[in-house]
Amino acid sequence: MLEIRQKSWTRIHQPSSAVACHLIMTLLRGSCQGWLFAFLFFSACGPSGPSLPFDDHIQGLNLVNLITGDRALGAINRLHGMPIDVVRGFIAHYEGNGGDKATIWLSEAASEALADKQIEVMLEKMKQSRRSPFSNYRALDVEGLMVVTFDGMGQVHRVFRQKRWVYWISADQGRIDGIVAHIRGTG
Repeated sequence: MLEIRQKSWTRIHQPSSAVACHLIMTLLRGSCQGWLFAFLFFSACGPSGPSLPFDDHIQGLNLVNLITGDRALGAINRLHGMPIDVVRGFIAHYEGNGGDKATIWLSEAASEALADKQIEVMLEKMKQSRRSPFSNYRALDVEGLMVVTFDGMGQVHRVFRQKRWVYWISADQGRIDGIVAHIRGTG
């Protein structure tokens, strides 16, 4: 049974700090309710990052399942075979006519350096494993972004980092570049 968790992710916008500070200071003046609002407001303002790319349709494929929260973190840890230090994670499954599929694994590390290290360790373990279904590793420069690509399990895979976000995208050869461009906001 397919489950759609979120119909569409739109671009996330953080309020400007000047507007937010003014609003909070106005509400805080002599008000217990103001303190409660401030707590709730800043609790809802998560770490800033790139816009989440889970649109209803990407490159002719339809979003059929979006896994978030603890379920996503559990799946990401199972994929790595051990717990990794991520702030949050998402897994989006897309399908199209004729059985075409794509998957976007997305995790946010605590820092850019940690995101780089996670990619490095993951790729090294994959390359060393005799049971790994992946091969033909190569690095690409995609408009200034270092992207590691490899083949396996009937798809092409692209792994890259944008700020603290680590992406692993799996799709067929005809769609992978369009999906990466869509995610980067260049397609």
